Amino acid sequence: MGRISDALKRAEQERRAAMAAPETEDHRMGSHVEEPFSPVDIPIPIVGEEADEEPLSLVQGLSEALVPYYDSSSLITEQYRSLRTRLLSSNPQYEHRVIAVTSGAPREGKSVTTLNLGCILAEIRHLKVLVVDGDFRRGSLASMLNQPGQPGLAEVLSGETPYEGVIRKTPIPNLYFIPSGDTKNRSAAELLTAANARHVFKRMHDDFHYAVVDTPPATTVTDVGIIGQMCSGVIVIVRMNQSHEAIAKRAVRLLQVNNIPIIGCLVIGRESPMGRYGYSYDYGYYYNRYYDYYRKKESPEKS
Repeated sequence: MGRISDALKRAEQERRAAMAAPETEDHRMGSHVEEPFSPVDIPIPIVGEEADEEPLSLVQGLSEALVPYYDSSSLITEQYRSLRTRLLSSNPQYEHRVIAVTSGAPREGKSVTTLNLGCILAEIRHLKVLVVDGDFRRGSLASMLNQPGQPGLAEVLSGETPYEGVIRKTPIPNLYFIPSGDTKNRSAAELLTAANARHVFKRMHDDFHYAVVDTPPATTVTDVGIIGQMCSGVIVIVRMNQSHEAIAKRAVRLLQVNNIPIIGCLVIGRESPMGRYGYSYDYGYYYNRYYDYYRKKESPEKS
């Protein structure tokens, strides 16, 4: 898997090193996109405890994880712009693209990445951008955008609601949103393989310059294998000090087996500068309980 494999190995080495020794100021890690992009540092924010500086005043209910919206001049925002530059430079003709975002396991930062990537793309005034919550089981984007969770993509795929009826404007100029909706006990596979599914994703492709779709982890359910075939490509999220190399590699292989183009592997650093927003990377998630997590948290739905 070339440079993607090298990135996964580095992430695993850093994770083991961090477990073996306490972290110091000199042991901070950035993040970067591997093949086909050159390295880009992006400390993806995950909401944690408040910093000692002035408390954050939320704007119109939007999550503080939307750093480009709250602080357009911050270091994190600039690093998102670097990621945007990589994506745009790989698409010089500005062809419309639908991009899925996934990870090997839960809680690796894919939803925050999806939202911030959509936000930073929408910063370019001539781009019309859509963010889609394609995680029917654990959708979180609606709450982060202070939007109703339904109707959404599930209702469109089931034929209950027209496509135009679920597209929502956000307070962010040029950025639109489709929530995951309510499956009403239907399986994700049933919805995503419905007769109109490809037509719905084709509409997203035609109506927006960029559509960014948050999906479940690739190794837990088959959703991204179906969604990815209706997208231009997939970005795989890997978190330093947490992602197991074997699980991340398995996610990449599953995508390759399904002939899904992998746009890049975004390696997220464990720490970000603690500024106004007080972001932290610590989810307290333990991989030796990986399958127990899904057995306890998920319904017996199969997909």
